[in-house]
Amino acid sequence: MIGSIDTCFLIDWARYSRREVLEEIFEYCFITEDVLDEVRSDVTVAYVSHLLAEGFLVFYPFRRELEPLVRRLVDISARDPRIRVLDPPEAYALAIGVREGAVVLTENKGVLSLVKLYPEYSGVRVWRSLEVLREAYNRGLVESLEEELRRYERETGHRFPRARRGGG
Repeated sequence: MIGSIDTCFLIDWARYSRREVLEEIFEYCFITEDVLDEVRSDVTVAYVSHLLAEGFLVFYPFRRELEPLVRRLVDISARDPRIRVLDPPEAYALAIGVREGAVVLTENKGVLSLVKLYPEYSGVRVWRSLEVLREAYNRGLVESLEEELRRYERETGHRFPRARRGGG
């Protein structure tokens, strides 16, 4: 499975002690320069550097070809009050998901809303940390989903809605 990853996702995962499960679920993840431009903390820089050195993060080679789609996605998000406006890193991650069939890894609510509200993008799989951890549980990479969700929340400061947790 291939992913397309944005900054907000990487920032949280950089602080998570079991982050290696990401590399066990995905073969590799596409990234764009826009994502790197947003990375600031030493922890996230070190994590991204590690993933780039391992070849897990791969720069998307056809970025220029995505520009019309990225403009459309940003325009949709700016015009529709139900959607938070997408910044370029999130729009590129979503565009890669559309074009390559990659799973979009994000915590961005605008991406989630756009995929939910616009049928032409409804086939794009968007996973937040919750879905990645659920997949890790389903594959036997973590023993207890609930325990792993608590660990993730404790280590990253991210909070999962109780209603969305479900499972093991």
